[in-house]
Amino acid sequence: MTVSAVKILQPGEISGMPADDTPLLVVPQNAKLLFEDRARRLEQLAPEVEMPDWLRFCAMLARAQATCVPGVEALPIDENAARESLRHGLPPLSITTWPAGAGWDAARQALIDALVGAGLQAQPGAALARWREASAESSAALARDFLAANEHAVPPEFAPFIGATLQVIWTASAVRLEPLTSVYKGENALCPICGSHPVASAVRTGNRDSHRYLVCSLCASEWYAPRARCTNCDTPKEVSLLGLTRESAVQGECCDDCHGYIKLMVQSRDPQLEVVADDLGTITLDLALAREGYQRTGRNLFFTGGNDTSGDADRDSGNAAGNNGNISSGSDSGRGSDARRNQGH
Repeated sequence: MTVSAVKILQPGEISGMPADDTPLLVVPQNAKLLFEDRARRLEQLAPEVEMPDWLRFCAMLARAQATCVPGVEALPIDENAARESLRHGLPPLSITTWPAGAGWDAARQALIDALVGAGLQAQPGAALARWREASAESSAALARDFLAANEHAVPPEFAPFIGATLQVIWTASAVRLEPLTSVYKGENALCPICGSHPVASAVRTGNRDSHRYLVCSLCASEWYAPRARCTNCDTPKEVSLLGLTRESAVQGECCDDCHGYIKLMVQSRDPQLEVVADDLGTITLDLALAREGYQRTGRNLFFTGGNDTSGDADRDSGNAAGNNGNISSGSDSGRGSDARRNQGH
C-alpha cells in the first residue's frame, strides 16, 4: 500500500467551539423518514460494492425499522430530569439504566414480523428464524450486552437484528427531546442523548455548513465536535486524513497518538451521504486503515466480530464486522483498496 503524508492543517486552526449560533446538538426530526432515507441510500450503494447482498440485507433491515417506528413504545422521558441531565452533561436516555422490559420484546417482535415477508436470502433468513425462537429474557440479556459493547457475548448472526431493534427504540425516543437540545453546551466523546459511541463524523452543509458533528450509532443524534482533533483521546497533536483518494467523500481521521480513527464524511462532496449507510458501504477503507495499524473507534450496530484486527476481507456478508474499538472481520465491500494519507479537512 502506498501512503504519502502531506501536512496541511494544524489542530489549532479549527479546533474550538463555534462562536455563532451553530447548534451543538441535533436530534432526529422523524425516525420513520430517517430509516427510509437510510434504506434508499443502502440500495443505491449496493451495486457499487463487491458484496452487494450484504448492503441489500441492511437496506431490508432499515425498511423494516421504518415499518416498526409507529408502533414502538418510546422510552419514558421526564422533561425536567432530561433538561437537567443535558445541562450537566449526562445523557437523559442513558443506555446504562435501560430496563429492557416489555417494550424491548414488543419492538423485537415487530421487527421480526416486518422482516418475515421481506424476501431475505437463505443465510439471514435462517438467522432470523433462530432469533425469533429466542426467549424474551435471553434476547433482553443479549441486548444489554450489545449496548454495553460486550460483543463477545453476542452471536454475530444476531447482531444486526439486535442493533436494528435498539436503534428503533432510541431513535423514536430521541425525537421527543428536540425542544431541549439548546440546553446542551458541552463537548462529549459519547452521545449526549444516550451515551453511545458515534458511528462516524460528518461535515455538514446548510445551516451547519462546514461544521463537523459526531453521529450516534444508536439514536442518530448529532453533536458538535471540533475538527482537526482526535475524538477518541483528545490529543493536542495533529491528526491525519487517510482515504482512497484525496477527494473521497469518506476519509479516515487517524490519530498517531492513540492509533485510533473515525471516519470523516464530507457532505458537500456527496450530498446524498447517509452516515450509517456510507459507513457500511466503505468497509474496504476500514480494512485499509487496519493494515496501516489504526483501530476503529466508531461503532456500527449492524455488525460485530470481536477483536480480530487482521483485516481479512474473506468473510461472508452475514459477518461484516468491526466493533467499538477494533477492526475485525468484514466483507471487502468498499470501492477500492488502497488508502492514501491526505492531511487536511
